[in-house]
Amino acid sequence: MTKNSVKKYTLYRLRFWIGYGFLAVLVLGVLTFASLYVPGGLTDMENSSVVKSDSLQLSNPSSFLVTDMPYHGLQKFSIELLGLSSFSAKLPSVIIGFLSAVALVFVLARRFSQTTSIITAGIIIVSSLFISLATTATPAIMAVFWPVILLLALTYGVHRQGVKPSSVCAAGFVGALSLFTPFSIYVILALIIGSLLHPHARYLIRKTSNGALATASLLIFISMAVVAYASYQSLSLASELLYRSDSFSLDITTNLSLVAMQIVDFSSSSTASTGMLAPVFGLSSLAFVIIGCYQMYKWRHAALYYITFTWLLLTTAVIVFNPSAVYLLVVPFALLVASGVRCVLNYWYRLFPRNPYARIFALIPVTTLFACIILSSTVQFFYAFHYYAPLANRSRDDLRLVKEELQKSPDSSLVVNSSEDDIYRIFLSTNNLNPSVTTVDSASQQIRLKEGQRAIVTKSAASKLVGTPEYVVADTALHRDSDRLYIYKR
Repeated sequence: MTKNSVKKYTLYRLRFWIGYGFLAVLVLGVLTFASLYVPGGLTDMENSSVVKSDSLQLSNPSSFLVTDMPYHGLQKFSIELLGLSSFSAKLPSVIIGFLSAVALVFVLARRFSQTTSIITAGIIIVSSLFISLATTATPAIMAVFWPVILLLALTYGVHRQGVKPSSVCAAGFVGALSLFTPFSIYVILALIIGSLLHPHARYLIRKTSNGALATASLLIFISMAVVAYASYQSLSLASELLYRSDSFSLDITTNLSLVAMQIVDFSSSSTASTGMLAPVFGLSSLAFVIIGCYQMYKWRHAALYYITFTWLLLTTAVIVFNPSAVYLLVVPFALLVASGVRCVLNYWYRLFPRNPYARIFALIPVTTLFACIILSSTVQFFYAFHYYAPLANRSRDDLRLVKEELQKSPDSSLVVNSSEDDIYRIFLSTNNLNPSVTTVDSASQQIRLKEGQRAIVTKSAASKLVGTPEYVVADTALHRDSDRLYIYKR
């Protein structure tokens, strides 16, 4: 058997299509299943995102001057179309996550071999961190989406005579929209600085059409002007975009400790105290990152080295002051993992340079290795968010439980706490449910039901009802506080 005879096999010729198809099915299956069942329901942060999306009104243009405006617009459309539920709230993240995965594959395939791009995409896309970002009803996934789309627009536009004008304009448009996402300004700065530091990249910029550069600059300037105007109206917008005031801290020692626990706490023991997923990347993925760093240093004259390490430097500076922003590492880590995977594959196949039998059978241990890496990361996510109490207990599936109770008895009234009023208002209006709603708070008086009245009372409002509930609706998925609704009837 010769190397050329191996190429005649249909399976060999279609190997990349099979790999891409398997990866697409894997990503769609994992994201869909995770968004529906793991852990199920919505967290307080996701409820806040839904309320923020609902506040966008075409009749009030100033309502669109919010962080992550494109995401919230898509989430509002999803909820209006399907009615508020856990799935409709998370659907925008799933879609954007899948698009990010596809774009990442194309970016990696442009710079590395197709084999390397498939394996790297599998490692990154089914990592616990990426799955959690892509199945959460918050705009966090945008921190991955915008950089990947920017890289996609630029890498496919580069040629010997510069960068295609269409790619430059597309990158300018994406960059302009990304400025509404927290920390995106630092990604744009990293790409610009890394490009300006590299001689060949500077040469390509000089060869690029001045009109295209001017158009891209104008788009970004207009976006910055809009952000500046919105920040003038509300200073909190600028703080959210630049340093996320709710998670910003100057306690660098504590911050470094939190970041380290998220990255290297492979026992996940810190999750109970920090409430953060750990580790965000598996041990094997970090090993590839280390190998990738070494490989990139060997090829430090390449433009990719300049851009990746400039990106890492600025990202690390942001994370030191915002430990919860560790998700900013996803894209630069993907480039490092790809470099490490390429190194391992090249070394492995150098052991069998001419023996086709050995090269074929060598696929078995290599395939087993990467399959175990991908599978272990996926399993970690599902077990952590489904069975580990600090993560599983964040979500509440109260909306589904309320809907089921209203379907049983449509004439029931609903009693909620004032802190829940917004989310239940959106839920009822988008699902065409019309029960009478009573809102209570700490200052409200005790409520006594009328004769024949049936009330569905949320857990946070149950203390304001007089009498004993007929029964309690519990969520069996929760480790604690499983009693979610109290059904009263007089």
